[in-house]
Amino acid sequence: MTDHIANGTLTTLEAEHEEAARHRAAAERGDAPLLPSERLWGFWEFTYANSALAIATWAFLIGGAIGLFVGPKEGIAAIVIGNIVGVVLTALATTTMSGRYGVEQFIALRSQFGYNGSRVVYVLAVVVLTMGWLAVLAMMFGRSIDGLMALSAGEAANPTGIKMIIAAVGAILVTWFIVARGPTSIKFFNMVVSPALVILMVVMLYLILSHHSFGELLAMPALSPPFEDKTLNFIVAVEVNLAAGFSWWPYIGNLARLTKNERTAFWPNILGIFGAAALGEIVGLLAAVALGESDPTIWMTKIAGPVIGIIALLFVAFANMTSMANILYTSIVGLRQVGTASVRAISWGTVLFLFCLIPLGLVVVYPQMYDGFFIFLVWTSALNSALAGIGIVDYFFLRGQKLDMRSLHGPQENGPYRFWAGFNPIGLFALAVGCIVYVAVFNPQTLASLPAFKYLTASLPAFVAAGAVHYVLTRLFARGRGWGQYP
Repeated sequence: MTDHIANGTLTTLEAEHEEAARHRAAAERGDAPLLPSERLWGFWEFTYANSALAIATWAFLIGGAIGLFVGPKEGIAAIVIGNIVGVVLTALATTTMSGRYGVEQFIALRSQFGYNGSRVVYVLAVVVLTMGWLAVLAMMFGRSIDGLMALSAGEAANPTGIKMIIAAVGAILVTWFIVARGPTSIKFFNMVVSPALVILMVVMLYLILSHHSFGELLAMPALSPPFEDKTLNFIVAVEVNLAAGFSWWPYIGNLARLTKNERTAFWPNILGIFGAAALGEIVGLLAAVALGESDPTIWMTKIAGPVIGIIALLFVAFANMTSMANILYTSIVGLRQVGTASVRAISWGTVLFLFCLIPLGLVVVYPQMYDGFFIFLVWTSALNSALAGIGIVDYFFLRGQKLDMRSLHGPQENGPYRFWAGFNPIGLFALAVGCIVYVAVFNPQTLASLPAFKYLTASLPAFVAAGAVHYVLTRLFARGRGWGQYP
């Protein structure tokens, strides 16, 4: 009888362990809120994760793009102003609720746009943008490897050649393998790569300053300013950096849900995202104006010879892979929540691979996409700045930081976040207004702008317009219709 009791107790414990393991797996992938005891990252670990996300060739490229509009003196100011404003507003809109509740970002968006509206936002902000960024980052990786091989062999690099394509495809496949193993593997990758890349950027900055004094660098002119009006050139540079700051909207919310509390979810973005991105951009800016070349895979080989160039290219290549792993993880966590039952039934590794197919295709058939990343970046701010405005107004001013986890994760058809057929027309209308205001004030394709752009930028009017429309219309109409469980 004792054996039967022992066997029964063991069976019960095994069942409890299996159930706990299933819950942890579901929570890690966004199917349930993460409890504080289940979260992986403290303050410094999240800072490392954010730094690894921000430290990529894209920071060097953005810095080089700033050098086209303004010289280093104005460029450094534009980098600091644009990034700090964009990062703070984005973090307030996304990381605070994820850090408090452990909720997946696009599950939380049901409270702002409805369960079907959140799917629309996901397609616009994540599917299109993330697939594009994965392709661009993979091509940056491929160019780094191609440059490394050319430098080692003493040959000329071919940035759109077969070596670049093979390396880019390999980067996407390795990223798929890393993310398929879950967030623990991403955490390890971040902890190793992030500090090394901070050291690399400091070394690059030292090498640049060893050739030119800081005063000489500050006095250098812009590479190719588009306007005679220096103020307008400066505001365009600020707008590019605002776009860079707001571009974190689709990603940092789901990373923040892995942090232990709300404060830990917010403040590391200032040190990690802003600090690391600003440092990388400043290095890219100074290198671009000093060497007359904005592409880091080229100017890194010119600073201090082939040995350091090879090491630098190798580190930058793996930094891109770290960023790819972070954005792919956050994107698929969101996809599992907004997708249909058939999408959710697909295994984690399989849905990751299917998501990577379009970036793989872009790398193979359209490698020239890399050269148009600057316009692509600024266009994203029309959407992301408006989303940030709506998020802050809804969470802080309309809801008082209160969300109903049971209603967000339960059946949606008759729940309080149903709105109208699963869509919140107020939130979606406010989003459209913000995007229209942005394009009306500033056209990223042509750089044409209204006179107000010189004083307001385009992202901030879009941010304010979307938030104001959402607040006023929600106050006027949502409560009377019983939409959204607003207090």
